[in-house]
Amino acid sequence: MRKRQLVLFFMVLALLMVTPVFGDTLKTGSTGTQVVQLQTKLKSLGYFNSNTTGYYGNLTRSAVLKFQAKSGLKQDGIAGVATQTALSKTGTSSNIVANRGNSNAYSMKDVQAVLKSLGFYKGSIDGVVGSQTKAALKQFQKSKGLAVDGIMGPKTADKLFGGIQSASASNRGDVNRKEDTYDSSVEDGKYGELLDWWSKVEGIFYRGAEAKVIDLWTGKSFNIMRTYGRNHADCETKTAEDTKIMKEIYGGNWSWNRRPIIVVTGDKRIAASMAGMPHAGLESKPKNVTVKGRSGGFGTGTNLDTVKGNNMNGHFDIHFLNSRTHGTNKVDSAHQKAVKQAAGK
Repeated sequence: MRKRQLVLFFMVLALLMVTPVFGDTLKTGSTGTQVVQLQTKLKSLGYFNSNTTGYYGNLTRSAVLKFQAKSGLKQDGIAGVATQTALSKTGTSSNIVANRGNSNAYSMKDVQAVLKSLGFYKGSIDGVVGSQTKAALKQFQKSKGLAVDGIMGPKTADKLFGGIQSASASNRGDVNRKEDTYDSSVEDGKYGELLDWWSKVEGIFYRGAEAKVIDLWTGKSFNIMRTYGRNHADCETKTAEDTKIMKEIYGGNWSWNRRPIIVVTGDKRIAASMAGMPHAGLESKPKNVTVKGRSGGFGTGTNLDTVKGNNMNGHFDIHFLNSRTHGTNKVDSAHQKAVKQAAGK
């Protein structure tokens, strides 16, 4: 009996002496670099789909809950010892790129996720150290006054992972804003934020990014993905149900008419304008091959239809503040008017 008690005592003692991977037990309201590290890890694993902010709010708690459920852990939304230990053992690449002098090592997926959130990296989060990743690292290093070598050393890691919170705060213009509370408070607002396409939106709403569109006038919403476009966002609905809702917004008919919308992506609600006319693609044909009779009267050309099974041929246009058309490379006044309406201007 005494032997069992001693074993139990030392087991409890060992648990009490364990230090969480990120430093402390993290929960709603926690802030700082440790939260940034947690968000970065969750993001690299696909559980956290927002910007790394250093604030533990609703989005972070939701990501932790999803990870806990997937890992068979107690689902309390708190990143304690068990959760942090499980995170450290999950999805860790053999390509560890840096160790900051403590227990925190980062995989290349972590690095890519952070570089992407800061606007330096446009590629996929695949953990591969390719030319895009090296170029992004060099751009980041140059912006921080570091040696520009494209190598992920300790100094670069310190700047990359330690500087996210302040960078995110300065981009928001309000260091006290809890941007991670999108799930509730932000959703209550009627209008979107007026963000410039060239300096802000293009990096946030990158190709392959998903979002929700909310029609300002009807309140109806549907899900989309940005698939093409440079001067503005060329988008496609995610499912046939999303296409149905979009068409209902236009009274059951496709139209080039501009409508003010809110594009919700990550923690952002962005004022925008959409034209409800699918064009330049055929759902029945493979993407990016040359086809005849593209939708919207676009004739022969590259099939700009990536999402299949959504009952939409091609893509439709979404414009933001100061975005331009692809044909004329000029600002479209009707779209800009709708964008400002979506911002409540």
